[in-house]
Amino acid sequence: FSKHTSAAVKIIEIEPLLLEVMAVFLEGVAPRHAPYRHNDFEIRTVNMNPDESPNGHAHLQHLLLGTSETVPIINGEMQFGTYQSIFFIELDHPRNREVMVQVVGE
Repeated sequence: FSKHTSAAVKIIEIEPLLLEVMAVFLEGVAPRHAPYRHNDFEIRTVNMNPDESPNGHAHLQHLLLGTSETVPIINGEMQFGTYQSIFFIELDHPRNREVMVQVVGE
């Protein structure tokens, strides 16, 4: 579970060309340099931090990706498909992030 609204957790395939296409897709849906009101710090008055960045694009991209995934564990092993891996996807800029993992029994 990602505790951030500008980062996501997804199960995807590790294939460089596919990862490139995914990045292009997300940039097309919510371009980094579009004029988001969220990025206008002269009119925005809530949820401001001293190190705030103009990241409206990241919040919109996050809407498509979400915060978590569910993976079955059988005999102590995560049950991924052949090409599946779990990824933490940074949608804003590199920084320390917090991720939570919860294991639920049968």
